[in-house]
Amino acid sequence: MNHKEVIQYRDDIRDRLTRLEEKGNAHFEVTREIRVDVKAQNARVRKLETRQSWLMGGLGAITFVFGSLMAWIKGS
Repeated sequence: MNHKEVIQYRDDIRDRLTRLEEKGNAHFEVTREIRVDVKAQNARVRKLETRQSWLMGGLGAITFVFGSLMAWIKGS
């Protein structure tokens, strides 16, 4: 290889590395956005699951009280 070919080869490598760096940065930004979206979804799911737990607990307590009341009435 002569000097011009070496310089051309280095320029090509520099261009390739620049494109790879840009692609890497773009992937990093997309990944960051996905992580933020997943955190928001997890917060919504957690809130819904908490409400569901409270609802099921309340219904369980009402069922227990109603069943106990019916057993007490029938037992008398």
